[in-house]
Amino acid sequence: MLQGVLVALAATLIYLESRIGGQHMIDRPIIIGPVVGLIMGDPVTGLVVGGQLELVWMGLAGIGTTTPPDVVTGSALGTALAIQTGASYETTLALAIPISLLAQFGAIAVPTVNAIFAHRADACAANRDYRGVERCLWMGTCVYFVMYFCMTLAGFLVGSEVITRLVEMIPDVIQDGLAQSGNLLPAMGIAMLIQMTWDKKFGVFLFLGFALAAFLGVSTIGAAVFGAICAVIYFLFIGGNAASPELASATSSDFIDEDSEEL
Repeated sequence: MLQGVLVALAATLIYLESRIGGQHMIDRPIIIGPVVGLIMGDPVTGLVVGGQLELVWMGLAGIGTTTPPDVVTGSALGTALAIQTGASYETTLALAIPISLLAQFGAIAVPTVNAIFAHRADACAANRDYRGVERCLWMGTCVYFVMYFCMTLAGFLVGSEVITRLVEMIPDVIQDGLAQSGNLLPAMGIAMLIQMTWDKKFGVFLFLGFALAAFLGVSTIGAAVFGAICAVIYFLFIGGNAASPELASATSSDFIDEDSEEL
């Protein structure tokens, strides 16, 4: 029970950090996983599960009025259930996605309730009751706190027994299938990120990283070092020279303007 309360409290505070303190990217799975792992007494598993979930959701973004899956609740409960049930992290990955989709309904319900406080804040602003506006803003935050805390705590308390029995009932063949699908989810997350940032000019570096890993057996950290070196080389020999003509043109135009003013 105490672990459930601490996990729910940590997940809720991490979520509210982006609502109150600004977006510092603390509400990412790579941060949530180790925090929940520390609470559950297994930070290594928390880091592994959080890293895998970060790969799945790193390209996820809410655009316009769309509401993406709840990454915070999915990461917190997925990590906690992985440690509590002893299930493989591949199986946990396959279970964390439905959890985040279910929590998405809560993320949609809270703004609906907070619309009441938004209209109340408009009325207070019309009457120049600025303290009332402040109270309405904090009431909306309290609704977020209560909703996410109760949702995470309920998922931890109910889900632990349910997920444990479910994992025990799943045949080995299905477990192997879930493991393979869990291995595919990080690749899907990277593909989503590449789709958002793809540029033909830099496509060769993608294939360079693939070649380093596939043919030379270079680790992820090694490939990142190679990528940093390539970025520095590109900036020194190509990026800086590409910006220099514009800078030279702007500088020469300044000199012409100064000469014309003197004449």
